[in-house]
Amino acid sequence: MNVSAIVMASGMSRRMNKNKLLMKLKDRQIFEYILDTINKCDFYDKTVVAKDEEILQKSRLLGFNAVKNTEYENGQSRSVILGVQKSKEADGYMFFVADQPLVSVETVKLMLESFEKNPCCIIVPRCKDKMRNPVIFPHWLKEELLMLSKDNGGKAVIVNNKDKIVFVDTDREYEFLDIDTIEDYENVSKKVER
Repeated sequence: MNVSAIVMASGMSRRMNKNKLLMKLKDRQIFEYILDTINKCDFYDKTVVAKDEEILQKSRLLGFNAVKNTEYENGQSRSVILGVQKSKEADGYMFFVADQPLVSVETVKLMLESFEKNPCCIIVPRCKDKMRNPVIFPHWLKEELLMLSKDNGGKAVIVNNKDKIVFVDTDREYEFLDIDTIEDYENVSKKVER
């Protein structure tokens, strides 16, 4: 199965008052963690959608297609659409958010294995009965992804296709911590230091 990895890195970081993805965690910037994780997995194609030139340049150096999102104010849907449009045609599209640096190679590989067994389904990680990111969408949902609008990310497609979800359950809740506030940043920093 050919799966394209798409990293959404165009957020506006409103609660942080600066681009959180460029902040350092230990020896790397936040967005680099998910790119390194993806590079340790077997993806057919890898794309980063971002608004910042620094993120785009580093992404290229790490082997990713770098797509500039000039309409990031239009919400998450614009990143989803650009990611799908600029990725190679694939059996599935796995969407990552760049502010979740702790997602493990193990979790990504479990999801890819699940998609291999369930190629017509949406693969969603679940922890403590909550759906998390990243998510894999099968190719047949490509048109629905391309029709998203405003800040309706992939969640709208999931809601429309609940009967096609396959969950990958995990108890590693820390992997799904995302960085939205200074407190989140400090919490994730402690996990990275270990």
